[in-house]
Order: sequence, then C-alpha cells, then structure tokens
Amino acid sequence: MHPRPPALSPGVLVTSVVPVHDRPELLERLLASLGDIACVVVDDCSLRRDEIEKAARDAGAEYVRLDTHSGPAAARNAGMGRVLSPLVAFVDSDCMVAPGWLDPLIGHFADPRVALVAPRVVTPTGPSWLARYEAARSPLDLGPTEGKVAPGGRVSYVPSAAIVLRRAAAAQMCFDERLEAGEDVDLVWRLVEAGWDVRYVPAVEVSHATDLQPTRWLARRALYGSSAGPLARRHG
Repeated sequence: MHPRPPALSPGVLVTSVVPVHDRPELLERLLASLGDIACVVVDDCSLRRDEIEKAARDAGAEYVRLDTHSGPAAARNAGMGRVLSPLVAFVDSDCMVAPGWLDPLIGHFADPRVALVAPRVVTPTGPSWLARYEAARSPLDLGPTEGKVAPGGRVSYVPSAAIVLRRAAAAQMCFDERLEAGEDVDLVWRLVEAGWDVRYVPAVEVSHATDLQPTRWLARRALYGSSAGPLARRHG
C-alpha cells in the first residue's frame, strides 16, 4: 500500500540546492528547467568560475563559492546552510527536471514521519553500446516500482542526484563529507535508523546526463563500488 497525497505547489516550501564543479553548459540547462523556484548554486571551486557564476546569477540563483575543491557532499552541506525553507531539493548540475516535478513529491511531506522523497533518475539512451548499457543498467535508476526505502528492502537507497529533504530531519551534518562516495546512501540509512520514513516515487522522472567517455565512466563506476566497504563498517 502506497500513499497518494495531493500535489502541492512548491511556493516558499522548497529551495533547491545545486552543487556544481565546472560544466556551466549543463548548469544552465538545469537552472532553466527548475523555473522560478528559489535556488542556491554552490560552486565547488570550479576552474570556470566566471561562467558558473554568470549562469547562476542570470537564472536568479544565489551563488556560493567554495575556496577549495571539497566534493559534492561539502557543496550540498554549504548550500543547505543558506536555506531557510522547510524543504530542500538537492539536484545535481548534470540533471534536468520536468515542469511541475516537485508537486507530486512534496505532498508526501504532509506525513510528519517522512524525511526524504526521491524521484526516479533516468539516463537517456544513445547510439553507442555504452549509452545503451547505461540507460538500462544505471546505478542511479532504481526502476519503475514505488515504495518505502530501507536497508535490505526492495529499494534500499536513493541517489542524491535528485532528492527532496525535510530540513528538520537533518539538523546536524546532512551529508558526511568524509565519504568520497556513498554519502547519499549513508544519509538515507541514518534517517531510517533514526525512525524517519524515506519514499521513492518513480512516477516523477528526472533526466541525468552521464559522462560516457569510457575511462571516466569506468572511474565513476569504480568510485561507486568503493563505497561498499565504508558503508558496511558504518551500518553493518
């Protein structure tokens, strides 16, 4: 049994936080898709600072710069520190959202036990074998079936490429900056361990652009895999 809450307009309930390291073209595309929602862009010490700052300010977003390259967890935490709304939508700069994507998600927060809600993150297919493989087997795409998220469940985690978080549920450090990867899995499992509910809503889809250069693609997959050890030590 899965809840069917009414859709709600984000209004002042939600602020988006976008961590970015270079790739201003993808950032411009994402910010255009986000529309009028309040937004904080956190520049993780990009080499193309001027272009990143211009893209953020042209879109009406608040621009925050980190002086050292610290990773997406630190960038998200820095952005959350600027947020005053009760909900924060973390969206990676290589994603693109559809109009009204937040409306079906934030309705779930009418339940005071819900801490985090995630859409489905899909990778568009392409002509190459690697593009087709990634579209079919992306670790960010958790499939078409909705449900509660919990360790050992059918959906055991959700990626932070696109999530909506109740700010009060993570009043302390949100993402653990000591983790090079798996910080999103760690956040979900800490929330569940603390008694919160996390929900996966695949009826809402967010598009994710994957870097398909083979060497970088393999390095990213290896980085994801390297999170298994630290997560096992923390959570058993």
